Amino acid sequence: MSGLAVFHADYAEHLRETLAALDAGIPTFLGNPQWGEVEMGEAAGQIPAGVRVAGKGPIPGGASPSDWHLGWAGRIMIPSGGTGGRVKFIIHDKNTLRAAALCLRDALVQRGFKPTLHGVIVTPPWHVSGLMPAIRARETTGAFAVLNGRFPPGQPLPDVTLPTTGTRIISLVPTQLTRLLGVAAGVDWLRQFEVILLGGSSLPAPLRELISTHRLPVYVTYGMTETAAACALCPPELVWGKHELRGSPMPGVNFQAANELLQISTPALGRGIWPSLPLEQPYLTSDRGDVGPGGTIKIHGRADQVILTGGEKVDPARVERAFVASGIVSEVKVFGRPDATWGEAVTACVVGDPAVEATLRNIAETLKPAARPKHYIFVSSLPTDERGKFDRMAALAKLNT
Repeated sequence: MSGLAVFHADYAEHLRETLAALDAGIPTFLGNPQWGEVEMGEAAGQIPAGVRVAGKGPIPGGASPSDWHLGWAGRIMIPSGGTGGRVKFIIHDKNTLRAAALCLRDALVQRGFKPTLHGVIVTPPWHVSGLMPAIRARETTGAFAVLNGRFPPGQPLPDVTLPTTGTRIISLVPTQLTRLLGVAAGVDWLRQFEVILLGGSSLPAPLRELISTHRLPVYVTYGMTETAAACALCPPELVWGKHELRGSPMPGVNFQAANELLQISTPALGRGIWPSLPLEQPYLTSDRGDVGPGGTIKIHGRADQVILTGGEKVDPARVERAFVASGIVSEVKVFGRPDATWGEAVTACVVGDPAVEATLRNIAETLKPAARPKHYIFVSSLPTDERGKFDRMAALAKLNT
């Protein structure tokens, strides 16, 4: 049992090889074929030497755990992170993945949906969001299909070949949903699905408005690789209205708050972080949030995204809220840019015209001095990576051009 590392660039091929290995009990690492040189090197140093590589990936050179041949059968290592050489693998197995699938099934059944879950895969299967639709289908006797989730402009939307029985689900990130709603046939295409799971990043106000206008069955999700994707859902009726977006825990999931950070207890929690760091219940996340009536949660931002500039801590979410509340811009992402003088320089990537920079700087005067952005980047849309998450490196590239 030498293990397997899957690096196929083709979604369907990557998923086929992964599921076959999972069925055979082969310990498997999911590799991202789009990693750069730094990330590939980081992965190569972690994946044990001798592991077979499927697809175009690095040559593994890491050490094997002492019980590699005894205790690792059936485990799957799913990457999390992957920027700046900080690749890490979360260890899951059939039991944790099954628990996550059944948690979602039970949550949807409580809302009157059928327990057989059919899904389409439109995000990379080397991420948990792309893997789980297949796991959910397999665990509930459903079916799944792999589609081109890039939705290229000018091309017809892909045909969906899923049974009409059961519950038809699509999992999207905001960038994909925005792209679909910009296509004439997009709304009708989306109506093929009884459930649209939306995750990966925050919900922009203009997109929420479109979801409400078309009354799309969008469930905003909260989850992470450690919890095998979604563990809380914010239902459409809250998304459609002016309500605060709060997620309800899925059956079997419990949230608590500890010093403003969320803690999660879930049967879907991964076994650990490769190779030997255990994950313990309840799991302390890096997400700031509060727990309200009925265990509902609201996410306020990432604690590990706090910007340290000139010895002071800056919460980027507060800066973003100040700009959006002004009505001048609808989307903005604030982050720290490495800086020799300040450590990090507060930087704002803004969807809008550069002509509003002076106005934004005036608004920033209402913030404490350390929180006032030193750099502004203006874009037509926020740059995102393949997971739909903000791509700060792409943003910085625009600053330097």
